[in-house]
Amino acid sequence: MSLANKLRRLIPPASSGPAPATTPAAELDSFLHGREVTTPVGACYVIDKAIPLEERHGHWRLGEALHTSYGTLGQPQPLDVKTALFLDTETTGLAGGTGTYAFLVGLGSFTSSHFLVKQLLMRDYNEELAVLYLLEQELQEKDTIISFNGKTFDIPLLQTRFTMARLGLQGCAGKKQLDLLHLARRIWRHKLKSCSLSSLEINILGVRRLNDIPGSEIPGRYFQFLHTGQGQLLQDIIEHNTLDILSMATLLFHIQQTLRLPPGECNCPWEAEALAKLALGQSNFSLGLLYLDAARQLCHRRSQYLRLLRTTALVYKRLRNYEQACALWQEILQLAYDDLDTYEELAKYYEHRAKDLTEAERVTRRALAIAWQAKSAKAADLEHRLRRIRNKAQTSAST
Repeated sequence: MSLANKLRRLIPPASSGPAPATTPAAELDSFLHGREVTTPVGACYVIDKAIPLEERHGHWRLGEALHTSYGTLGQPQPLDVKTALFLDTETTGLAGGTGTYAFLVGLGSFTSSHFLVKQLLMRDYNEELAVLYLLEQELQEKDTIISFNGKTFDIPLLQTRFTMARLGLQGCAGKKQLDLLHLARRIWRHKLKSCSLSSLEINILGVRRLNDIPGSEIPGRYFQFLHTGQGQLLQDIIEHNTLDILSMATLLFHIQQTLRLPPGECNCPWEAEALAKLALGQSNFSLGLLYLDAARQLCHRRSQYLRLLRTTALVYKRLRNYEQACALWQEILQLAYDDLDTYEELAKYYEHRAKDLTEAERVTRRALAIAWQAKSAKAADLEHRLRRIRNKAQTSAST
């Protein structure tokens, strides 16, 4: 089947229900400052911005994100930001599915002198194929897609649109992906109530948006544009999308800078704790313990301090440094007398490592009393442990 015939099948006829108004490019130019671009599969509207690398976005200049080296960031190979494409979509709904369109695809990339933002806009549903065609061209030139929640939302949605187009386009398939939301959660999920991009902008990046359109209002604003053809309705959406892309660039840079912090230079207990977990996940226990120690010194919250003590104790237990672990378990119980898990760890230590059955029984009896009072499910296990310890003690006394 020829491409023209494919298009005729895909584009809905004008008679199939009330068609939204199509907006000529000239009506958008004064508001969006873009241009109409014609492709082999039709036309759409494209907005290009070239932002100097000296320009600041939040605490940092854009050039800092370009002129730094990146590690693997969870990928098999180190990231080359010069061959990466930042991607963010604005859609007709947040639920996804085959009925949801990405009416605006925002793309960001670095050159030696600028950060380029290219936004592909479909002024009506029949321009989706042109948007996908241009997106395909951009993707072919890059190795990695960088997004924020893209693995869950943007990329699957776009790939669905590519599949439904049935034009043989590859789309996002096979591209390496880096989702900054996942990295941000690893570092700041304990520090922040939310790791949404807006929360990260305010609390981490130092970005302040003025009169920004809420994301929940964007689909309705676009539908209003379709029915009225008023280009000014899209101005806030275009600006919102631009800021999302710029924030991804500086967030990438700050994540990399945070991951490189040595323990002695950490000034945030949550970041130090996150770096400890990353080091421990790579079985670098000595480095992990240094980060945990830094986090405890910086920490001012009881709940976090207890969490750090528990994590550190478990690391020492894994390293078979039971004396250090025991000292930490004792400290935990001074702060949280009803911590049954810690009582259990101490009972195991005294029974199996220190061979001090008297102390093992004392710890277990105390834990059992707390479990009975709290009606904890651990009571049965503690009763079983106490009987075993007493039997061992009796056997030892009779020999």
